[in-house]
Amino acid sequence: MQKLRAIVVVILALLVTQLAVADSTWPVSRLTIINTQWSSWVARFFALDDENNLIYARIPDQQSSLQKVIKLRRRPDIIKHFPMNDGDLIVSVYNPEKITHFMAMDFSGAVRYSNEFALGYNVYDIDARVNIEAGNPSCLFYAYDKRNYYIKYWTEQRTQDIMVSRDPIDLMFLQWADGGVHYVSSSPTGMSWTFWKDGEYRAYPLPFPVRHARYYKFRGATHLIGLDLEGGLWQFDIGTGSLRHRQLYKDPRLAFVERVIPLTFKKELNIILTGDKISSAYRLVYDDFPTPRRAVRLEERKLFWQGHLYPIIDNTNNLNILLETEIRHIFLETWSAPTAILTDIDWRLDVKRNPPVMLVNWATPAGSEYAYRYVLDQKSDTEPLTEAKLIPKNTLQFAARKEGAYVLHLQVRNARTGSYSRIYHIPIVWQYQPPEPDVVLLNQVAPRMISSAKGDFLLRNLAPGEYYAEVDTKSDTVPRNRALIVSGRFTVPVGKRAGRYYLHIANRDPRSRVLSHVAHYLFFVSPFDPETDPTLAENHRRIEELKRIRKKIDAAEGEPAATKPWINRLHEIEAQMK
Repeated sequence: MQKLRAIVVVILALLVTQLAVADSTWPVSRLTIINTQWSSWVARFFALDDENNLIYARIPDQQSSLQKVIKLRRRPDIIKHFPMNDGDLIVSVYNPEKITHFMAMDFSGAVRYSNEFALGYNVYDIDARVNIEAGNPSCLFYAYDKRNYYIKYWTEQRTQDIMVSRDPIDLMFLQWADGGVHYVSSSPTGMSWTFWKDGEYRAYPLPFPVRHARYYKFRGATHLIGLDLEGGLWQFDIGTGSLRHRQLYKDPRLAFVERVIPLTFKKELNIILTGDKISSAYRLVYDDFPTPRRAVRLEERKLFWQGHLYPIIDNTNNLNILLETEIRHIFLETWSAPTAILTDIDWRLDVKRNPPVMLVNWATPAGSEYAYRYVLDQKSDTEPLTEAKLIPKNTLQFAARKEGAYVLHLQVRNARTGSYSRIYHIPIVWQYQPPEPDVVLLNQVAPRMISSAKGDFLLRNLAPGEYYAEVDTKSDTVPRNRALIVSGRFTVPVGKRAGRYYLHIANRDPRSRVLSHVAHYLFFVSPFDPETDPTLAENHRRIEELKRIRKKIDAAEGEPAATKPWINRLHEIEAQMK
């Protein structure tokens, strides 16, 4: 009976895959793209609709072909897509039930393997593999279990703990390669690239922090490609047994980039750089990596609006970008296409007027004759069909509205041919407050401690806007002095006296002119001078690291696999001090 039930389940799953959604034009609405573990060839994508149906999507001839695969039990807490040589793997995690679901499909979207497994812990991140024919799933979990945080290697319901931490890992890049596990984890003393294989660890401290990175294997070598906190793109490798690094590129425009996506396209390495807060995508192309034979230049692709960007290669072997906006519209942008009809769309509130007025502006190609029709409402899919609102200029002004989220639906009419463009759905927020600035203190001689009369800081969540910053000994000052912050690094004068100080920093949004919450960052000025005692700063660092390692060993509670890397680090420090 169980065998018959299993056969029926497989047949039903195969039938569900044949239920196709009608092909549609762009944009596709009411779908959420599933994050992809980027590989060298991505010719399809997966998404979820409002009913938790898994959608398999392809782009034949620049159109969208959507196919329902299966209905999930509910909205997963985590869901990821892993491209494979023989198909695709979708892994979803349901943390309240502590269940993970593996589902593998061939390139037609037909389900070849589907199974659920019970877990004894919550999962926050995944890197997974599966053999479609044999049905042998295995994966890496970043998990929370028994009040500790783990990297777990899981295969066929057997679990091996690779790393354990009492504290949450704030930033981690996790990937399976070379028969082992590569991961970058952060700690109060910095970031480290660790390689684990067969119970053995090799750890390589990074010389500076990175805010986003991806592991990528190019011509047999594993590289870590990442962005620093100031708009510099770096390459790291451990092929010689020690960590080597080089700067690939630096540009002020990359200060707002949030993701690094390496793709092999036409036998070249393409590094795609994107961010949710910018309406551009960037690309660097390498004919050889990391040392190219010809000069590399930074290409910029202007988009009509910002959002989640997903590079995709279509059936004609062209590089495209899926643009998913915050109101769940998915647009297709071809990388090599000319500038979009609408670009540089900007909206801002003029709060000096009473009542406030919203102004919307956009740019169009020079020398063209266009008219525009529009609707402003709070719906996501309105079509501006009325001719009564045709306007000849690329600017709009709206009177005061209630606070909340709005959508401007805008369409372009060619004055010469009378044809209309696609509809642009532009999300607009009537009141907007920028996030509180997040800073780190540089040149520390100990945690949160410096020795000079000036404080060097780095703004980790740099965003467009005006920044205000001051330093004093009070804990609640609202800054009034304008700070020049372009690349994220900035300096603020500090009193010469040793003691406790606060950096007060806030950001004013350029659209609404609203000030963010003020961040009050506590730090100290040391009474000692490291220049007169060169060993002082290094001793501070070693003492703090020894304290941290002691906590890690205590948290591991004698588990050999968990304590070994920390004991190895103690031996390294001991060797350095001899």
